[in-house]
Amino acid sequence: MNLPKLTRYFVPFLLFCLCYCPAQGQTVLIQQEQHRLSSIKDSNNLVNSLNRLGMLYYLKNPDSCFYYGIKAKAMAARQHYSKGETGADNVIASALFLKGLFRESLQLFSEVLSASKLRSDTASTTQVLMNMATVYLGIQDSVKAKTLSRLAIQTGEKLKKDSMMSMVYANYCIVNAALTQDSIRYYLNKSQKIATRYKDMQMLIVIMQLQADELLNEGRKQEALPMIQRALSDSQNAGMEYFEINSLGLYAAYYQDKPDSVLSYYNRAYQVIQAKGYVYLKVKVLKIILAYTEMSGNKDKIIDVHRLMETALAAENDQLKKFIGDYIKYNAIQDDNTLLELKNESNKTKIWLLISVCIVSILLILIIYRMYHISSHLNKKSREQNSQMKKTLGDLEQSQADNTRMMKIAAHDLRNPIGGITSVATLMLDDPNRSDEDRMMLELIKTSGQNSLELVSDLLQVHTHVEDMKKEPIDLYQMLYYCVDLMRFKAEAKMQQITLHAAPVTLSVNREKMWRVVSNLIANAIKFSPTGANISVQMTENSNNVIIQVEDHGIGIPLEMKDKIFDMFTEAKRQGTAGEQAFGLGLAISKQIVEAHGGSIWFNSDKGNGTTFYVQLPLA
Repeated sequence: MNLPKLTRYFVPFLLFCLCYCPAQGQTVLIQQEQHRLSSIKDSNNLVNSLNRLGMLYYLKNPDSCFYYGIKAKAMAARQHYSKGETGADNVIASALFLKGLFRESLQLFSEVLSASKLRSDTASTTQVLMNMATVYLGIQDSVKAKTLSRLAIQTGEKLKKDSMMSMVYANYCIVNAALTQDSIRYYLNKSQKIATRYKDMQMLIVIMQLQADELLNEGRKQEALPMIQRALSDSQNAGMEYFEINSLGLYAAYYQDKPDSVLSYYNRAYQVIQAKGYVYLKVKVLKIILAYTEMSGNKDKIIDVHRLMETALAAENDQLKKFIGDYIKYNAIQDDNTLLELKNESNKTKIWLLISVCIVSILLILIIYRMYHISSHLNKKSREQNSQMKKTLGDLEQSQADNTRMMKIAAHDLRNPIGGITSVATLMLDDPNRSDEDRMMLELIKTSGQNSLELVSDLLQVHTHVEDMKKEPIDLYQMLYYCVDLMRFKAEAKMQQITLHAAPVTLSVNREKMWRVVSNLIANAIKFSPTGANISVQMTENSNNVIIQVEDHGIGIPLEMKDKIFDMFTEAKRQGTAGEQAFGLGLAISKQIVEAHGGSIWFNSDKGNGTTFYVQLPLA
């Protein structure tokens, strides 16, 4: 078993270092800042203090980070303190990043970037560019991450005081995984020189840890050990708990071929996390402790760690629910402010109200997606429990079933309001007297509604079972013919051609669900094929099976995605060749439907040269 690469822990920390974290531990700084709050009389200074508190809670407790961010923004808005509002948006975007709401985080960071450029604030502009690079790294868009990190370096080099560049150079090494060892050493040396010049103990420890991690990756363990020892000692002496946790993780990486030693260091890290309240890291470290405890075979210890994990996951779920409530209230307040500003323009007010409802609806779907993802993870972990954890397994499976049922109920109830929004937007578009601005916003509402309906439909198809399906004999050729005929309109929008080669075959299947499988495969072929491409649909019959084949000549499936392509809510999803949106549900649902018919689905792909999907159904 290999340890997770430690530098993944550094990414979120370096993201928002800047000036909020001098060379002291976060716990001490939080206590000092909270003590100062009651004595601050100036409103702008109070906003700045709330923003500092939000950033100090970053990684330690994302919910508190979000709380202080929205509190600071509300106060800054009342005082018309624009710089304070921008700082609060930076705090809120940080919390959204930690909660996995990457698109919302990027949108808010983009607003912060625009405001920083407008004020000619080079330091803030550099910081936000680096932040956005790290968020793109989180969604595995390495191209944008590298571009933004390079832009951060170019912008930061214009600073009169270059103290921030120590963080920027170090972060550049983390964001760009393709850097050579010589390049990594070059940028870390530049970072170290700046940190030494400004006596920045925090960055000096970070650089030592990054250098040690790089030496471990190169197999130079004996050279890395003194750096790890020094980083741990300096972190403990300065009371920097987060760096102490990272140093213990480096010790574990050093001893990764000795499971007992690895477990010992991660247990020490967990003790620091517990004592200092690092809520965000608790589940991450417990997963590693559980993996190595299971390797030891000590059943009593395994049970104890499972209990800790169950408690931590339950607490994380409760925190997620609270965060969702706070985020919905935050969005509602933002929408209310927008409506107040537009109260004298009745037509625009109605449009913004529709947009607000649509945004809230999409947000609820994303929340359902997030909750289902967490529930699926709990279910997967529970299946790995031994016989002594059967009671815990049953409780987790029941929780999974309840969450799935709630998700489907919520998704089903969302269809009518979202469909209504889309219909109203369509009717309003039919009015020839609409202004161009109104039409643009109505098109936005209509497109968002259609995307939301597609996602809701996918959510309602989750977990297809044999007993849920009504089968009947159908002519598969006729079904394929109508499906291809319907999809031709979508293909023509990209000047593509669909051909069908098949003979009549009658088979007992569920017409609606099998239609969905074929439509999804053809839609994917259209989505991931370039303009003017040819798409082939074929059906062949042998003595035992019928095989449906959908072949395209598009961008293909990368090797690293092949094992994840049929996973539910997979991360292996990409935009189409024309920027089409993907939810990561279609192939997983198609696989469930085919297997519920006793069949199988697979694919062959050559990156850059196309993909062929096969659906095999038994004749009997």
